[in-house]
Amino acid sequence: MQINITFRHLESSEGLKDYVRRKIGRLEKYFEGPVEAHVILKAEKFRNEAEVILRGDGLDITAREETQDMYEAIDLVSDVLEKQIKRLREKRKGINKKGRRVETPVSPPEESAPTEIQVERVSLKPMSVEEAVAQFSGQEKPVFLFINSDEGDRLCALYREGEKIFLVIPE
Repeated sequence: MQINITFRHLESSEGLKDYVRRKIGRLEKYFEGPVEAHVILKAEKFRNEAEVILRGDGLDITAREETQDMYEAIDLVSDVLEKQIKRLREKRKGINKKGRRVETPVSPPEESAPTEIQVERVSLKPMSVEEAVAQFSGQEKPVFLFINSDEGDRLCALYREGEKIFLVIPE
């Protein structure tokens, strides 16, 4: 994990740098690829603010905490980041907030290529969509080709899925 630390209105100290590296570095276990963390530590009067921007695995996560003690702000921001990372990882896995797995559509198993190809030659005649649907409804074939007179004599197709008939008009 690459950690960049920026100090604003605050003296740079090795103790703070080591603490940040230890606390933010433990978040690396939640990522699979390279991770980059940019840590900004600010001090204004009696307020100390820690802001962390994490980039890795296609995620950009930002967290900011402000307290009177810089070490406490670093602790809080690392806890917030850990919660965000866990939530985003669960979301990617398909688990909703109630702990239920979200069903993902499964594609049907791929069928092997047919070993024999049957060729059927057809003569196409111009007709309206209504005429084509009426003629296609009387057939058992899965596809019906026709020249659509409503679309400027374009080649179109009708196909059946269950009880529904779909019209395909090429662009």
